[in-house]
Amino acid sequence: MNPINSFIFPDIPKDLGKILMKDDQQLIVVGIIGKSSTPDCNKLVGFNLLTIHPALTDTDPRDGRVKFYFENDGKILYLHFETTFDQHVMADLLAKAVQTGIQDNFINFNSTVRTRFARVLLFAIQVCHMIVLVEPSSVFDTSYLSIFKSLKIIREKYVLKFLPKLLKSSNLGNYMGKEARLCSPRFIFFFEGTSNIKPEDVEKLDGLECSVEEEIYKMLRNEFIITNNSAMSLFSIPRSKKFVFYNSDKRAKSNPLADSIDLLMKYLNKPAGGQNDDDEDLMSRLRPYDGYGMSAWSVGKSKRAEKKERSILALLKEHVAEAFEHGFDDSASKYRGRGHFVIPSFKTWYEGFKLLHKIFIDNPSNSSYETNDPDYKAFLQNFHKIIDIDERFFAEICEHGLELAMVNYKDMLPHHYSSTFHEKKYEQAHELFTRYARGPEVERHEQKLKDYCDSIWLNGKQQCEYPSLRGNPCALGKHKVKDPTEHSSGVIFVSACNCGRTQGHREDPYTIRQGNYDFYQIIAKSCSSCNVLERVKFPVFEPSSNDFRAAEFINKNLSNLMSFEHSNRTPDASTHPPMTNENSPHLSGSQKSQDSASNLTFSMDEKRDEENKSQKFGTQGEDEDETLEQETVNEIVIKVGEHSEDKAILRQPSTTEYLPGMLHAASPAGLLPQFPSWSLVCLGPSSIYTHNSGIPEHVQSGFLSGANFLLPWDVSVRLEHAQSWAASYEKIRNRKKNTSQPKSSESSNTFTLKIFLGVEYECLRGHRFIMSGPDTVLRGGSGSIVRDSGSKVVFNDMPIYFPCPCRSSNIAQLMRVHVVTPKAPVNVIVEPKVRILQGTTQNCLTFTTGLTEPIKLSQSAYWILRLPFIYEGDSGPLMPPAGVTVANAATHGVLMAGMFGIRESEISEELL
Repeated sequence: MNPINSFIFPDIPKDLGKILMKDDQQLIVVGIIGKSSTPDCNKLVGFNLLTIHPALTDTDPRDGRVKFYFENDGKILYLHFETTFDQHVMADLLAKAVQTGIQDNFINFNSTVRTRFARVLLFAIQVCHMIVLVEPSSVFDTSYLSIFKSLKIIREKYVLKFLPKLLKSSNLGNYMGKEARLCSPRFIFFFEGTSNIKPEDVEKLDGLECSVEEEIYKMLRNEFIITNNSAMSLFSIPRSKKFVFYNSDKRAKSNPLADSIDLLMKYLNKPAGGQNDDDEDLMSRLRPYDGYGMSAWSVGKSKRAEKKERSILALLKEHVAEAFEHGFDDSASKYRGRGHFVIPSFKTWYEGFKLLHKIFIDNPSNSSYETNDPDYKAFLQNFHKIIDIDERFFAEICEHGLELAMVNYKDMLPHHYSSTFHEKKYEQAHELFTRYARGPEVERHEQKLKDYCDSIWLNGKQQCEYPSLRGNPCALGKHKVKDPTEHSSGVIFVSACNCGRTQGHREDPYTIRQGNYDFYQIIAKSCSSCNVLERVKFPVFEPSSNDFRAAEFINKNLSNLMSFEHSNRTPDASTHPPMTNENSPHLSGSQKSQDSASNLTFSMDEKRDEENKSQKFGTQGEDEDETLEQETVNEIVIKVGEHSEDKAILRQPSTTEYLPGMLHAASPAGLLPQFPSWSLVCLGPSSIYTHNSGIPEHVQSGFLSGANFLLPWDVSVRLEHAQSWAASYEKIRNRKKNTSQPKSSESSNTFTLKIFLGVEYECLRGHRFIMSGPDTVLRGGSGSIVRDSGSKVVFNDMPIYFPCPCRSSNIAQLMRVHVVTPKAPVNVIVEPKVRILQGTTQNCLTFTTGLTEPIKLSQSAYWILRLPFIYEGDSGPLMPPAGVTVANAATHGVLMAGMFGIRESEISEELL
């Protein structure tokens, strides 16, 4: 029989059971727990107690396993606990967790390791008189403090409530008393780590142990793990004996196989000679255990002389001797004598041990176990929560970060806000949350933050966000509307009225009617001129009954529209007369009415060609007050044509269906909109405008400095058939001048007209300016005369959108065309066409006024044509572009060239 016996609970051999349970044998129970770094996980190696090194056995360690060790004639029962703090047990647990995917992060895994170790440690505290905490290193692991503190809380809050009841009901463990344990167990701290102190230097080792004892005692006292009353402490610390031991014997960490091979080689290499005491000692060290290769009789009779040496086993025996003699009472003098200490027989103790093992180890490991005792149930449910300080720490910092993030999100919230603002506020709150949150609870708290922010936004804070025709979202709360006009973005623009005299605030439009008609009707009430000025009426839908609706159609003319756009023609030649470029160097145009027509064309020629009867455009410059620089003068040939026999066949507009959008070149014939998007008013006589000072501020407000001048356009008109009205015109003209000087035939047929034009742009802040060309803003100095020619705007496409020269980098839109007609027996005609490009030049719409003929303006008058604020095609409104620059302005939309023309008028003396 080996000097020391062992077995693994609960498999106790019969022969060992008889030995332990004979004569009511009493034993001091010493628990061995802590950490180990060897594959066998046996922490008794450093005690020099084992006869066979654990490395030579084939037993695999397992979490929660308890192994009993005792000597036949000894008084100590060693309980060796294998826990998750043993390195190889932890490695096996980690391998299983990775394989099964149960633990998704290290924090959860570490929490599981700590919880399982704490269960075993609490169980050891209940069944042991002494506990040796083994540490492989030379430094105390302060992470034990949190486990000790948590176990003290668990014991006081739960264990002392349910355990006495369970022991009493089972008639087992009555010897444990009210404390439900043998005693307040003494803790011995055993450090296996080698220090720099040599084993021979005992004084330094003792000094190190004393200093470590003081530090450990202070830490345990500061955390209230031990108190003056040991009965109220988790465990006790001896007051007059050592409780810290540093192992200086290197054999505790030796590898027996490697050491045996080294010793064998050393013995074989030794020179031949007689055997001595050193050889005997060498041979004994080669044996795997004491007595190996010797007879049982010699082993029993030959006992080694016990040497007085420094060992952990000697220290334990001192404490055991005190336990048998007086028991442990480590309380202060005030509480001394009140502690509970009992040494039961092994049989009695073992029955209680089995019950406590089931309560503290087996039942918590069984996930399906249920108990009727509420205190025990609370213990099972809350054990992990209390022990797991890491998860609690990370949960608390996540909660703290979550609270700060919630406050940050709620701070200065508007009454309603958009999804973009919501996401921005959430990102700010989430950024603040991530400054604090750590650990496995981050994702769960992130979802809580997301749900919280979403709930606030969706519960009465959600903004409607329905976009306006200018792209601004509705600022009202989420609401259901019957009409788009119920939306409001809260954005206010500044715009002028139809005549341009009055500026006012306008709301961001949500319908074409709001943008192109309603605003101008409202502001007209504030304007002193709009409602009294002469105006041109544009065709609109006039229902014949109350039963009318918007037309539903598929734009079959879309392909025709694309082809006609590039040839500057309209699809319907009968309703829109084409502007064609003929072989003649002069541009010719046609005037149509229901009874007669006259052809009219414009052209610029560089050479005089008698065969083609062409004339070169002359350059003249004159003004009533000052002389302008020489500029190109355009010559217009007016031909008086014959009366047309056939009248144009015009389709009558529908009186039951209206056009839902705006009129454009491809709109179905016979459909008209419900309201006009254009406006043409006569501001008054031409004398309103003086070229020396520009447009007066009281007539047109909001113009930028130097950009309030119209451009002069000098046009030379030649009569090809003077007999129609030239004779009477000259007669009246000579009479006015009181002269009878005859003129040549050529000079009597040519007239020079001065027409003042202005293409006005207006930004959303109300800034207005005239442009002198497709890419140039007019810059007229104070007191000087603008010398730019109007021909640039007449014969070029003018962009609809252009960067405003103001500081705010707004986009200005072409909103008005100013025309000051001359005092001459001709009429200026206008036929505006706006081409809006949608992405490419192959996808565009040409918007028209809907009139079947060009508009004839009266002589010697100031006319203003107001263009639409919003454009809408058959598929819906066309959003104004963003990022307009001088270089790309013409790619978004243009007012097409060829808008202006000249027609003859009846001659009367009042015109001169």
